[in-house]
Amino acid sequence: NAVVGFYNLLAEPDFPEEEKKNVTSIIARNSELLLTLITDILDFSRLETGKLNFIYKEVNVNELCNQVIKTSAHLKKNDVKYEVVDGEPGLFIRSDAHRLSQVMLNLVTNSAKYTEKGSIKIEYKITEKRGFKELLFMVTDTGKGIPEEKHSKVFERFGKLDDFKQGAGLGLAISKQIVTKLGGEIWIDPHYKHGARFCFTHPL
Repeated sequence: NAVVGFYNLLAEPDFPEEEKKNVTSIIARNSELLLTLITDILDFSRLETGKLNFIYKEVNVNELCNQVIKTSAHLKKNDVKYEVVDGEPGLFIRSDAHRLSQVMLNLVTNSAKYTEKGSIKIEYKITEKRGFKELLFMVTDTGKGIPEEKHSKVFERFGKLDDFKQGAGLGLAISKQIVTKLGGEIWIDPHYKHGARFCFTHPL
C-alpha cells in the first residue's frame, strides 16, 4: 500500500517538488521491507521442505559477531549501545556463516525494535551439556522484555508480540529452524528480568 500509494502521489503533475525526496525515501524503505518479507517466506518454505542448502566452512566467531553489529547499526536508537563480549578469543567453528549471522541479525533486529535506551549485547562462551562441549550465544537487551507465558509463542510462525511493529513474525521461527539444523537449541532466558535475553547453542 505504501509503495503503490506514494508512487501514485509522485505521478501527480502538481505534486510539490520539495516533498518528492521524502516520498521516494518512504517508497525505498517499504520496498526493502517487502523484499525482507518475501525472503523470509521463501526461507521458511525451503527450511520446512528441506531444500535450504547449508554451506559449512571455518568461521571466525568474533568477526562474525562484529559484522552483525555493523550491519544492524542503523537500527539502534540514539540512547542504545551495541557491544560484543568475546568470551573465547580467537575461536573458529565449522558452520554456515551466512545462516549463523542470519539468526543473530534476527535477534539483534528484534532487540532494536523494543529497546529505547541501554544496551544490546552479543556474548558467547563454551559450555558443556551431557558431556559434550558446545558454544552458547546470548543476545541481551534492556528493552521492554517478553512475558514468560509468551516465550514459546514467539518462535511460532507469524508469532508477534506487537502487531503494530514492522515484520511478519517469521524471523524467530526461521531462526529456530536454522539453529536446529545447525545442531543446537534456542530459547529465551526466563531468569533475566531487565529486558530480553535470547540464547542459542552451536555444537563444537
